[in-house]
Amino acid sequence: MNQIAIVLLAAGSSKRMGQPKQLLPWNDSTLLGHAIKSILSTGASKLFLVLGAHNDQIREKVDLSGITVLINENWQQGLGSSVAFATKELNEKYTDIEAVLFLLADQPFIESIHLDKIMQLHFRQKESIILTRNEEYRGVPVLFPRKFFPELLVLANDEGAKKVIASHKEHVMEVVTGNDPTDIDTFDTYIKLLQLTKEK
Repeated sequence: MNQIAIVLLAAGSSKRMGQPKQLLPWNDSTLLGHAIKSILSTGASKLFLVLGAHNDQIREKVDLSGITVLINENWQQGLGSSVAFATKELNEKYTDIEAVLFLLADQPFIESIHLDKIMQLHFRQKESIILTRNEEYRGVPVLFPRKFFPELLVLANDEGAKKVIASHKEHVMEVVTGNDPTDIDTFDTYIKLLQLTKEK
């Protein structure tokens, strides 16, 4: 069976927030706890969490059981660094993994059902990069088959894997989500999205 790993990226320092956004309250948990609960509900073969800044504080306050934690010592280099770091771990230590699905810890409206749809499409289109789409949005969560690992391994800046995707447009497919894929970069965005949950 084709094995898929989910990698939850949560290594940033949340500089614009002034506090670790991973630990901001969300429903009856935290943003990170909510994201972990979502991926635990998927059909993924293996689950990973990349931490960096605030590592000790997060591990103290969030239940990380059921997920393998990877510590990116170079988290200051940006999102691309965490993608490359996680890919290196998978490439070297988990050779049965045939694809990796990356998502951000601060996209609280991304649900496990959407992640499962991405993985199900992969089983039918095993050579494709699979993006999330919502209206004008195209991006993470995004799945990469193993054949793209060499390109992910050399990422280092804060652009994530955008240039890998741009280099292989002919191999890109999309899964549409009806939910808001917005990631939380500012406290104002956090308050706005939190208010939306209370209105539902």
